[in-house]
Amino acid sequence: MQDLILETKNLKKYYGKQLAVNNISLQIPRGSIYGLLGPNGAGKSTILKMLTGLLYPTEGEIIVFGEPWRRKHLERIGALIESPALYGNLTAVENLMVHTKLMDIPKERIYEVLETVDLKNTGKKPASQFSMGMKQRLGIAIALLKHPELLILDEPTNGLDPIGIQELRELIRSFVKNGITVILSSHILTEVSQLVDHIGIISDGELKYQGSISHDEDLEKLFMNVVRGNKK
Repeated sequence: MQDLILETKNLKKYYGKQLAVNNISLQIPRGSIYGLLGPNGAGKSTILKMLTGLLYPTEGEIIVFGEPWRRKHLERIGALIESPALYGNLTAVENLMVHTKLMDIPKERIYEVLETVDLKNTGKKPASQFSMGMKQRLGIAIALLKHPELLILDEPTNGLDPIGIQELRELIRSFVKNGITVILSSHILTEVSQLVDHIGIISDGELKYQGSISHDEDLEKLFMNVVRGNKK
């Protein structure tokens, strides 16, 4: 039997009368990089917000770490949903210090995560002067503070240049080597084709495909067949 770190069963989300997510049943293997793929507006962010407690499901069930989802499980989950929430007038260290104080985490952890995301030499530079890639990495550093077992990243390469994208890919690969399972959403296939080993393809709020994938498989062809087949 597959070792799943997270599973959803028939997850639904309505906004008023509009059905945004319909009967989503994800299976996220422990130790994997799982790509949640789909066009803009497909429902990816809504799903991730339900996994992190930012939204409540209308129907369905979330199983995480072998138990029904509870707020206590957020202690073991790190997340970067949409843009990182940073204090522009504070340095990288000061931004992280705000979170360590709120979460009662030792100050030493700040320097560990800054080294992990390669931001330890930013000194007194305020976050408002960081590049987009640096801001994304600082957001990931915040998500790593609690030593998460599961890391959820929503469109983490949005706005990054090619160098920033490559650096982020290498960073995500390093997480799995350190025992962190990653769920990564994206609508840009070239970003994730050499990174993920399991995928779920969302279209019109529904899960149209789910399975393992090899790095030499034509992900773009598979994606287009699934999404276009859904439109017919």
